[in-house]
Amino acid sequence: MERKDSLIKIIMTGLMAALVFIATSIIKVPIANGGYIHFGDAFIFLSVMLLGPVYGAFASGVGSMLSDLLSPYAQWALPTLIIKSVMAIIMGFTIKQRSQKNTIIFSSAVLTAWVGFIAGLKGMVAKSVRFSSEELADALSTEPGTISEAASQLQWKLTSAIFVFILVFGALVYWIVKKRNIQFFNPRIFLGMISCGSWMIIGYYFTEYILYGNAVSPIFSIPMNLLQLSAGIIIAVITAPVLLKVSPVIGGEIKSN
Repeated sequence: MERKDSLIKIIMTGLMAALVFIATSIIKVPIANGGYIHFGDAFIFLSVMLLGPVYGAFASGVGSMLSDLLSPYAQWALPTLIIKSVMAIIMGFTIKQRSQKNTIIFSSAVLTAWVGFIAGLKGMVAKSVRFSSEELADALSTEPGTISEAASQLQWKLTSAIFVFILVFGALVYWIVKKRNIQFFNPRIFLGMISCGSWMIIGYYFTEYILYGNAVSPIFSIPMNLLQLSAGIIIAVITAPVLLKVSPVIGGEIKSN
């Protein structure tokens, strides 16, 4: 029986890895300036709900990495493997918390990470802008201080917009759950999605900064990652009840007959 259960988990892990790959590399919604968003994050969330944090991390990381390897952006394959695998682990860890105290502690840790990221981001942007502000000011016929101030204001406006967006989006997800009477959904699942999404945004920012040595341009990827995260959450919330009903595995455990 244990061997059969392990085989079922391995098959389901391979299936979810394939679905993550397909949703990331094939199911794309084009947007402005040649960019696009994909639905891979939705299947990462679903992988964790079905397989738990360990098998879910394998399916999420490998499926996402293969999408990068078979695209023109192969240099992102290793960072994607790490970021997406850790996403699944964070979400799985959050869902498994049964203690309200632990949930509050984890929520506080996520909030602290965001505050630290924003504070660090402000310093990095200011340093980067000061480095090139004189040349940019000459090109725009303005003062270097104006450039630095504009960059700082942009960063804080973006930060405020992110927090407002999360609140509004949380209310939207809550409305969908109530409207469709989705029984499985609970605050820990939503917290898990937001937590691992926060890690994804922070992780990709620093990856882009390391790859290209620019602290400013990765900021403009944050709204896109938020949009992609939001689409993933909504798709996962809507489709999860069906998958949880028909899947032989739930949360990494084989269903009992």
